[in-house]
Amino acid sequence: MGRPPRLTYAGAMHHVTMRCNNKEFLFDERSQILFVDLLADTREMFDVPLYNYCLMTNHVHLLFEVDGDDVLSRFMHRLETTFSNRFNRIRGRKGHLWEGRFVSTIVEARSYFLRCMAYIDLNPVRAGMVEHPARHEWSAHRFLAAEDESAIALHPHYLGLGRNRGERYAAYSQLLEAERRRDPYSLAGVLFVGSQRFTRKMERQFGIAQKQRPRIQRRDVGNGIRAVERRWGRAPGEP
Repeated sequence: MGRPPRLTYAGAMHHVTMRCNNKEFLFDERSQILFVDLLADTREMFDVPLYNYCLMTNHVHLLFEVDGDDVLSRFMHRLETTFSNRFNRIRGRKGHLWEGRFVSTIVEARSYFLRCMAYIDLNPVRAGMVEHPARHEWSAHRFLAAEDESAIALHPHYLGLGRNRGERYAAYSQLLEAERRRDPYSLAGVLFVGSQRFTRKMERQFGIAQKQRPRIQRRDVGNGIRAVERRWGRAPGEP
């Protein structure tokens, strides 16, 4: 059986996770520098607006937008393959670096973009690595306060938080704290997330229903936001 196709379209916002093989803790400062440099090179090559990223010690989070049906796969193939080859050469290792395919979630920008930004920023905080996202060197959060667009793009929803950069960062910081108080919810395995209207539209667009493959379940994640998750395994009575 072939691999299921990527769910994407021109204009889609994607949250992407890449995890090291066997969840090994492989990243160090040298490899993180390499990854950030390669990420900058790849986003420029594909003209992809990158809104956030966070490098942990065994996985990576990205948030970006694509302008074509084939951009997600091409962008990620170049990023994953080039980094893996260079990483292995530097380490003198062989074999797979990444654990299977990257995981992608379509995010409705209007309803969930800022919460997804916060979800990414809070990863090192929830892992006990830092007390505040600004103290994590290997994420895009440190560019927000200064609105430094050398490494990331500033989305209109972020720019709409205030009249100047101080107001915007203060408003986002409040949202970040509100999200920090929520129970953590992982986007791993989520096909798309947003308002109920958006997720129903996505289900129709991609021909996904409860009785079809991939089977799904719908989950409320607060404030009227719904996550549509892929269900693994077989349902009772299913061949």
